[in-house]
Amino acid sequence: MAVTGNFNYGNARSPLLNPNHILGSVFNMIISQTVYTDNIKGTYHELVDKFRLDGSLYGDTKLWYASDILESEDWIQDDAGELNVLAIKRPDSPKCQYVQIDQFRKVWITVDSYRSKAAWSNAGVFQQFTSQTLAWLEDTRKVYESRLINCYIGKTKSAADRGVIKVNLDDTTNGDPLYGITGEEKNRMEASLIGQALADLMVDLKDTTRDFNDYGFMRSYALEDLMFVWNAAWVNKIRKVDLPSLFHQQGVVDNLDEYTLPARYFGRPVTSSDAGSGKVIKTDGTIDTTKGTLRSDVEITVTVNSHDYHLFPGDDIVATITSIGNKRTAGQGTTDAAAVTVGASSTDFLYSQVYLEESTCICKIMHKQAVPFMSAFSIQTSFWNARNLSENQYLIWGFSTPCYLYNRPFLTIEKK
Repeated sequence: MAVTGNFNYGNARSPLLNPNHILGSVFNMIISQTVYTDNIKGTYHELVDKFRLDGSLYGDTKLWYASDILESEDWIQDDAGELNVLAIKRPDSPKCQYVQIDQFRKVWITVDSYRSKAAWSNAGVFQQFTSQTLAWLEDTRKVYESRLINCYIGKTKSAADRGVIKVNLDDTTNGDPLYGITGEEKNRMEASLIGQALADLMVDLKDTTRDFNDYGFMRSYALEDLMFVWNAAWVNKIRKVDLPSLFHQQGVVDNLDEYTLPARYFGRPVTSSDAGSGKVIKTDGTIDTTKGTLRSDVEITVTVNSHDYHLFPGDDIVATITSIGNKRTAGQGTTDAAAVTVGASSTDFLYSQVYLEESTCICKIMHKQAVPFMSAFSIQTSFWNARNLSENQYLIWGFSTPCYLYNRPFLTIEKK
């Protein structure tokens, strides 16, 4: 019986011809070849598409201005000051925030329209393979942008007074509503507490307050202008039990179906406090996986023991990175994140290039225009090499570094 071998790995030669059992000099032919073309079904691209703004060239900039409410004062009819109609009282200068196209990336590949044909049984399969190879150009861009925005939203926290809302789900004290309960009963109670906290928050957001924007300006918000981005681990846990009636208040239950991201996108930046004895980054710089999961915050190709590994934002780094450090030492390579070389025992991967996955984040609540993401031109072009009949295909695109607008709410709801 024929079996599937491991010959089809990397660039190893494949035993494509099978000898005839009777006539040893005769070989059986390959009867079909199939190219997988359904590799990327989705990229959790809904958020990047939601926030995308049109741009054009490098340096294109959009500005957002915000000002605060005015102050009132007593009015006394016979006050001498009221007679001075030439007095000037201009408003405070507005706050200005900009978003600028400051990043460009490229992806390219060489295809052979003639010489590679020898590997294929017919022209149709060869063309199918070439088409799929070229499709990876655009798919790579989609994966990169969706991962970039998803990681940014999952790990970024607002500096507003109430930018982080904590829900008390502890069960360690006798006075806590969760004390001593387990299983489905605990899940129901947690869902009720989360629902209550969100319903209360919706009431506060409709009121005039300075609590929910980084400027500290007086604002109130229409609930239809807000969006929920859920941590899948929490929303699935809530859905596992019957939704409590509290979730039907303030439209909270309606927002459970809005946007959901896998749990790996939610975390926080790594700092020096995460390193040391008993921490996720051990004293020698190696990673203790029992203390947490470190994920790449950048797209980067690293070399470990002469083998190249490529990481996208959100990838677990443990399989490729052996150690991590806060700064580089002499002889450990460049500070350019795109050209890092990581040795078996080096400390070349930086804190700024990773984030620590956290299970405490329940969801993000933000304005629908809170994270503007400007896109520049996207150009796909090619260069034909007439000497060896090969063709280089290039895709170049630009975008703005992700940020949130300080005038908009960008709230993190997390377990206390």
